[in-house]
Amino acid sequence: MTGKDISQIEIRSAGSDEFYFVFRLPCDGMFVSIFFENMPEVVAAVENIKRNSTEETCYIRNTMSAKQLYFIFTAKDKEPIGQSTRYKYTSSMDAGLQYMKKHLSIAEVVDLTT
Repeated sequence: MTGKDISQIEIRSAGSDEFYFVFRLPCDGMFVSIFFENMPEVVAAVENIKRNSTEETCYIRNTMSAKQLYFIFTAKDKEPIGQSTRYKYTSSMDAGLQYMKKHLSIAEVVDLTT
């Protein structure tokens, strides 16, 4: 992404009764939320993540296996909201996490369900 790109949180449908959101990260990375049962739940989760995106305690760094790094964003009550794609390098994962911290709060929300 370049400096002129507008960060977007895309709300998507996963069928007739489930919703989720996606936030694109640099270098083809992506943050994908868990599935929600209805639109009000996904909207509340988007508001939560935008409001708390700069809180370091909401991010959990994980390792699946060698070269399979990712991070999870949790609500203040430690319930997971979603996770990043897998990274090969810690520096790449940290760059994606820092991008979220900087851009989520000002990201445009786009409803792709209609």
